[in-house]
Amino acid sequence: MSEKPQVLQTLYNRDMADSRPPTRSITLERSPNRAGIGVLRISVQGKSWFYTFKEILCEIGGRGFAIHRLGQGNLYHVRVDRPSDSSCECLGFLRWGHCKHLAGLRALIRARQL
Repeated sequence: MSEKPQVLQTLYNRDMADSRPPTRSITLERSPNRAGIGVLRISVQGKSWFYTFKEILCEIGGRGFAIHRLGQGNLYHVRVDRPSDSSCECLGFLRWGHCKHLAGLRALIRARQL
């Protein structure tokens, strides 16, 4: 695979008018293999985290993903659907209603990389 991965920029935190939203990017490092497992990198203001992910069945609509942060053991289930029907199990989503995992997967889907 000699082709350089495409980096997608996502911006949000629009509810915080007096602060500048952090620049976030997501890179599909490895497309899903035969077992359906891929690797992505999420970067926020110079820090990067690597995740393995696998698309899973979502019986209530949208697309479901199991996403696992490498080196930390954190496993999150993410549902990507309409904004009002999307969710993630991470603390950021539970507190704010949005997170880097959901925004990143949504950006990759929009770019037709997933």
